[in-house]
Amino acid sequence: MGFAAAQIANLPGASATGASGFPSVDTSNLIFIATAFGLSLLVNAWVFYRVSGSIFNPAVTLSLAILGAVPPLRAALVVVAQILGGITAAALVDGLTPGPLLVATGLGPGVSIARGNQLPLLC
Repeated sequence: MGFAAAQIANLPGASATGASGFPSVDTSNLIFIATAFGLSLLVNAWVFYRVSGSIFNPAVTLSLAILGAVPPLRAALVVVAQILGGITAAALVDGLTPGPLLVATGLGPGVSIARGNQLPLLC
């Protein structure tokens, strides 16, 4: 649901200001995408908490497996399901919306690749 919202918000003509795509930033589109991702995670966590424990990120699943909170076999099966779920979501959104997928992330205007790859210092 969040992936589809990001695609819809980035379609040409979806911006309230009339500009579409990157590097222009429309805060109403950003709020729409953030709200859609939040609501989709809420609904999915509520529906699938008994199946996956509300873990939807393969990196989190692998981290929990390393910590011993999730058995290795279950972690392997869940990671495969999560990756296949992401691929299926992308295929569905690609098939249901016009044009190419427009959900790629990028650096903002005026941000160099070197600055975009810097990690914040934790003090």
